[in-house]
Amino acid sequence: MKPEEKARIKIDQMFIDAGWAVVDRDHYAPNITAVAIKEGLLKGNLEADYFLFINGKAVGILEAKREEVDVSNNTVCEQAALYVRSVPNCYQAYMKPLPLIYQSNGNVVQFKDYRNADSDYLELNRIHTPKEIVRMLGIKDFYAGLPVLRKKGLRDCQYEAITELEKSFRTGQNKALMVLATGAGKTYTACLAAYRFLAYTPMKRILFLVDRNNLGKQAEGEFGRFRLTENGDPFNTIFTVNRIRSSKVPQDSNVVISTIQRLFSLLKGEDIEDTDNDEEYDDTKEIEFPTNPNLPPEFFDMIIIDECHRSIYGNWKKVLDYFNTAKLVGLTATPVPETKAFFNSNTIVNYTLEHSIVDGVNVDYRVYRIKTRATEEGGAILEGDKLKRATVYTGKVENISNKEAKNYTKEELNRSIINPAQIKLVLETYRDAVYSEMFNEPQREPDMNYLPKTLIFALNENHATNIVRIAKEVFGHENDDTFVQKITYSSGDSNELIRQFRVNREFRIAVTCTLVATGTDVKPLEVLLFMRDVASEPLYIQMKGRGVRTIGDEQLRNVTPNAFSKDCFFLVDAVGVTEHDKKITPPSDGPTTKLITFKELLERITHGNLTDDNLRLLAARLSRLYNKSDQSQRNKFIELAHADMKDISGNIYTAIEQDSLPPYVDINKPNNERKGLVVNIANYPEAREYLLILNAGFVDTLQPGEDTLISKGFSIEEAQITTSAFEQYCEEHKDEVEALRLIYNNNGSPITYSLLKDLENRLKMANNRFSQSQLWNSYTIVHPKHVKIRSTKEEKDALTNIIQLVRFAFHQIDQLESLYPVAQQRFNLWYGQTQRNITEKQIEIIRQVVNYIASNGACSIKDIREDDKTRASQLIRAFGGVATADEALVSLSKFIIYRKIA
Repeated sequence: MKPEEKARIKIDQMFIDAGWAVVDRDHYAPNITAVAIKEGLLKGNLEADYFLFINGKAVGILEAKREEVDVSNNTVCEQAALYVRSVPNCYQAYMKPLPLIYQSNGNVVQFKDYRNADSDYLELNRIHTPKEIVRMLGIKDFYAGLPVLRKKGLRDCQYEAITELEKSFRTGQNKALMVLATGAGKTYTACLAAYRFLAYTPMKRILFLVDRNNLGKQAEGEFGRFRLTENGDPFNTIFTVNRIRSSKVPQDSNVVISTIQRLFSLLKGEDIEDTDNDEEYDDTKEIEFPTNPNLPPEFFDMIIIDECHRSIYGNWKKVLDYFNTAKLVGLTATPVPETKAFFNSNTIVNYTLEHSIVDGVNVDYRVYRIKTRATEEGGAILEGDKLKRATVYTGKVENISNKEAKNYTKEELNRSIINPAQIKLVLETYRDAVYSEMFNEPQREPDMNYLPKTLIFALNENHATNIVRIAKEVFGHENDDTFVQKITYSSGDSNELIRQFRVNREFRIAVTCTLVATGTDVKPLEVLLFMRDVASEPLYIQMKGRGVRTIGDEQLRNVTPNAFSKDCFFLVDAVGVTEHDKKITPPSDGPTTKLITFKELLERITHGNLTDDNLRLLAARLSRLYNKSDQSQRNKFIELAHADMKDISGNIYTAIEQDSLPPYVDINKPNNERKGLVVNIANYPEAREYLLILNAGFVDTLQPGEDTLISKGFSIEEAQITTSAFEQYCEEHKDEVEALRLIYNNNGSPITYSLLKDLENRLKMANNRFSQSQLWNSYTIVHPKHVKIRSTKEEKDALTNIIQLVRFAFHQIDQLESLYPVAQQRFNLWYGQTQRNITEKQIEIIRQVVNYIASNGACSIKDIREDDKTRASQLIRAFGGVATADEALVSLSKFIIYRKIA
């Protein structure tokens, strides 16, 4: 390497360390914040060794010399001064001549502020950062001080998100949307954005909006752990991070964490308690800003909105609009069209769940379907059946005997009808399949005490309670309050419960409704059991996202000792949630229409508020209650009101339709005709209370109930779609993808590790279902008699499984099985059949690479050397040279993979 090159390497690194990008002229782009252009073109065909630009405008040059050159001599100084005066007119510049001169030989850096041409050079031995230059030159560009972002420590999607965010703000955009899949590190990305804007721009205060209070605590912890800072110190030791706990925000706060509801309470000056419970607000009521809000509208420079698909609409949009000078950044994994519109369609990164699975950021899932008669079809309650009836309005519980036979639908199941037998059957089916059909490749030790961490989605609080009770029985933990627990808003400290679910070996099943459905990170989670249906597409994606997180093998075994690794998670579908299209419900732009409660309506009717609308509402409610009541309930109402519900409703409808009522003008008028229509309700409080009881309904628990299993297992249709698509891909690309070509030709040509990795990556990019694990599982479902289950982790992880899958797809083999378990047997056949003389020492040495070939494909001495230099040397010595050793390895590889003699 020439002396000049050595110096340039050191100077390049100085620029990089100071936050600059170093590029040649062809790779310059004006959106790079701080860039040093190598061999920058000047007037008169002069070239600056490094031509320095901040946000597209020239600020200075660096003159580079060999290490032995004294950069302070007059010749170097005069040359540098000439360069700063030679800026072509085609370049933007902050001023001319350029103000900054650097001179360096890689060991010494000298600096001069050329605005004072007579000033002396200063020895710095470093390059100024962009922020220092902005301050030095008084540059007003808001974002000019941002250093170039380094990829180290970041995922590609995070690097893209921050880079594009800064570009977007520099071009004048005030809103930006980041679509990042669950598990891709949204909060970490937000921490990085907050750090860079607080550290390198004039921003002083950032608001981080979370969807729920318990997620605010998680975000606060994430800011405390964030260390991708200039000196590696935690974020919260450099900037002040405060979660809103009271009605005052400390003035020194740099990052404020809150829900939008809590922020609104703060603006109004209301008392705020530090609790996990989310504030309850009437979304149908127009919110009114106080005359003098507690914070000025310019208080925040930027607002980062987590889970922004839920929190930026209706009433709450007004809170964001109040802070009208703040930049807005949205974070979501599930944007709806209205979300994109709110952010002016400025989506700066779109990193989907499918993309994250291909990249290995997240794991994919397999669907295991359980169908029972009650779940699919509903059931019947016969006359005389024993029921436990809970009256929802009063909370009264009583044991009764059913008086008349009736059917219940699958939609009523776990709402108004509880069938314990259905819950028990689903849980028993899951229990019996979890080790025999799910975690059997490789076979996990069937220890129910270490059941894979399972999250069950329940329909409501009552359903969740029943699931917990029955799961204790099914899994043999009746007297154990740890094994299965409910995590809902009624469960106490939800943050602590979620933490325990992450780390406690004894806590195996969590049951939730929505609290753990979004935004909660439990990496050891391996099974999601849906015992409730979901209609919303964004919610369904969020719920699935609870299972996708990756985790290291040792971390997983710390919580689940019998586990091997988390290569996928299982979605156990007990309700058909995977089998229908979901919908995206557009959010409201304004307050939701106020819906009057039945109790409020009855109160208005009783006091004589008898408008046509109120009468119509009453008639409709009475008609609905009549139709859903049984005869004994109708008779009881007649007994209390001295009139039939159906008659009261019918009389009201008739009077309104025939326009026989005098107009309703005022509540203080007699309105006798109208009062006559409702006299049997207005005059009998017991009748009104009974109507409220009927309206709230009853929950009937069958004692004990019954259900039968219709089917269980993985989806054959889905597996067939996957295998057919794979076979089509192999056929269509067998001439252009080298590994496919070699396998198709089947002539014994070496298929190496690099060829297999290339094919593996191509398959993942073509279809996220084309991982070897998913393909093997799919073929197991489609051709169960022709696929051998991989019984060890080594078999499952072998890269050569791809060869077997492709050969099976090409119908070259009848049985799909891993090469790994038969490799040693084939080795014995190989050295027994070979015609060459082979010594015991050679056999001993080459036997050590058999498993390497069975896992990674054909290899040479060069490949072995990269894996184990000592073993490579032993092979070379044993076979008398590299060429002979390579010949033996090629022959062995061919026999193990193709069972052909070379």
